Amino acid sequence: MKSKLMLIVLLATLCLLTICTTCFAAEADLSNVISVRGEGTVKLSPNMADINFAVITEADQAGIAQAENSELVTKVINSLKDAGIAATDISTSGYYLNPQFIHEEGKSPKISGYKVRNEIIVTVRDTASIGKIIDLAVKSGINQVQNIRFYVEGSTAQKAKALTQAIEDAQVKAEVIAAALGKKIVGIKSASGDWYDNAPQPIYFEKDMAVGMGGDSVASTPINPGMVEIRANAEMVYLIN
Repeated sequence: MKSKLMLIVLLATLCLLTICTTCFAAEADLSNVISVRGEGTVKLSPNMADINFAVITEADQAGIAQAENSELVTKVINSLKDAGIAATDISTSGYYLNPQFIHEEGKSPKISGYKVRNEIIVTVRDTASIGKIIDLAVKSGINQVQNIRFYVEGSTAQKAKALTQAIEDAQVKAEVIAAALGKKIVGIKSASGDWYDNAPQPIYFEKDMAVGMGGDSVASTPINPGMVEIRANAEMVYLIN
C-alpha cells in the first residue's frame, strides 16, 4: 500500500513538472520575437479641390456695404451654378462687418466707413477646370482668392494598397533580421496598421483686386496641383525559432 502511494506521488510530481516545463517553453517561445515597422506609399493625382474665395466691399454706411456685397456674392454664386457647380458645393465659411477708423494724433478714433467681407468655399470636382473657375469667379465679383486645397475622394482601394505594401515591407525586414540571427519566422504575435492622406500643401494666392472690383483675367489662371500621397504604417511582431 505504501509503495503504491509513493508511486502515485511520483507520477503526480512528474506530471506537474511536465506541465510546468511545457508552460515555460511556451512562454519562452513567445518571448522570442522580432518587432518591425513597415511603410507603404501610393501616389495619385487629386480629383477634388476646395477653393476659398472672398468678396470685400467698403462704403460710408454699413447697409450700403452689405447691399453691395450681397449683390456681388449672388452674382458669383449664380455664375458658378451656370458653369456646372452644384449649389451643395458652394458654402459660406465666414461673414464679417467691421467699422473702419481714422486715427488722428491727439484725437479719438473716428469711424470713416464700413467693410464687409463674405468668404465662400467652392468645391470643384474637375481639377482641370480650376483655372477657369477662378477666372469666372473673379470676373463675377470675387476680389480675393485665398487658397486651394487639393485632395482625393473615394481612395479606399488605394489606401488598402498602401497598407498592403507596409505589411510586405515589414515582412521583408523581419526576414532579414531573423536570418541574421540564425532564426526563422514561425508565426505572428500581433499586427496593427493605419493610413493617412498626405495632400499637397494649400496653394496660397496673392490675387487680391481692388475692393469692390472683380477685375478681368487676360488668360486662364494656370494651376498645377501636384500629387497626393497616401501613406500607411504597419506595426508587426513576429515569433521566431
